[in-house]
Amino acid sequence: MRVLHGSSELYPLASTGGLASVASALPAAQEKYGKACAAVVIPFYQDVADKCRNIQWHGSMFTFLGEEFGVGSTTVNGLRTILVAKDEFFMRKGIYGAGSGESWPDNPLRFAFFSRALAAVAASPIHSPDIVHCHDWQTALTPVYLREGDIPTVLTIHNLHFQGRFGRESWDAAGLPDTLYTMDALEFWGDWNCLKGGIVYSDAVTTVSPGYAREILTPEFGCGLEGLLSESSGKLTGIINGIDTKLWDPATDRKIPARFSSGNMSGRKVCRQHLEREAGFSPHGGMILGMVSRLTTQKGIDMILDSLGHMRDLGIRLLVLGTGEPWAETALMEAAGENPGSVFVRIAFDDPMARRIFAGSDGFLMPSRFEPCGLGQMMAMRYGSVPLVRAVGGLADTVSSGQGFSFAGEADGFRRALSLMAGTWGNSRKWSWYRRRCMTGDFSWKNSVEEYERVYRKAMESRK
Repeated sequence: MRVLHGSSELYPLASTGGLASVASALPAAQEKYGKACAAVVIPFYQDVADKCRNIQWHGSMFTFLGEEFGVGSTTVNGLRTILVAKDEFFMRKGIYGAGSGESWPDNPLRFAFFSRALAAVAASPIHSPDIVHCHDWQTALTPVYLREGDIPTVLTIHNLHFQGRFGRESWDAAGLPDTLYTMDALEFWGDWNCLKGGIVYSDAVTTVSPGYAREILTPEFGCGLEGLLSESSGKLTGIINGIDTKLWDPATDRKIPARFSSGNMSGRKVCRQHLEREAGFSPHGGMILGMVSRLTTQKGIDMILDSLGHMRDLGIRLLVLGTGEPWAETALMEAAGENPGSVFVRIAFDDPMARRIFAGSDGFLMPSRFEPCGLGQMMAMRYGSVPLVRAVGGLADTVSSGQGFSFAGEADGFRRALSLMAGTWGNSRKWSWYRRRCMTGDFSWKNSVEEYERVYRKAMESRK
């Protein structure tokens, strides 16, 4: 089965979070565990040009609107990667905007064009796919453009909160007839909605955990699309994400101070000591909790801030790494300034430091208000950092009671879970049991690859 993935991000070339990791790891896993020949199409951003030198250019192609674009190919971590080049749209720093939380005003045009280019690549002999797998709103118009062809499409919703919703004045960017600006197609409360179009016209829809697939059928988590998703529930499947267990392996990771495994934890002590020095923490302090995240209300940053006093009472030291909403960045930096020796914050996207936090922290926080799947908790567990999560979406699906701690509700529930976690950490034998359960869990893509193949076959049969 030849699978062509389309994504606006790809680790490590262009990344803002989990989408990039999945777009890299899933196709690679399909070739390793499944019966697929996979490739991924991404825009040729300035960041990609800066990082990638070994590119073979194949000349030009045209969208169905006659738009010309360049096509190249390269290999990224063993994965065939096809590059769509259009300087006026992609030769700029950043993916969606010039800075964190910013969006360029021409994003409707940029990603509608990318979806048309993806459709053109799919119809060409470059990969000759049996199925096109689109990821999130940035490629969700591709099923609309391919709706009358014979190539089946699958759309994966990584986060329903981001839908590609734009005003009526930008409708021309879609390059679609006005007959599709209707409630049954792309119109959405007076605007047009890329993700809605993908849900309507794709042959199958997946999201990134069974729990989230159930949640998005409700008004609380459905972001206004719960009615459409309920009507489309027959083609909706929740498939848990995995991680690349070769890429995320403390026994071989050269970006951490020392290597270790569940059978030999001596290197983890070295990693913890290094993390204490990096954060300016005392070598004889209490529990270290890490957080690697987008810094937003969704991720529970306000709850973290409100609970700093409780953490201090428990002797907990906190490290936070990430970028996000300006209020969250400012508040966290102020908290670090007011609590030297117990709170450390770095506002950055820093992969090596994220790995050091996974490898050196005792526990890992993900108190997200909603979380379609989450990858951080799986990466942390792989490195022996015991997670504390809110019991929602993929967090509830991936963290069992024997591997970590969970809570429901808001700050009161979070603080009770913190107290239980800190008390358990004080029992070294019990904590070692938790840590071993984390490190020996199966976070690979193997089972998920088999589920995706079933979805593909169903989509292909539906298109026939």
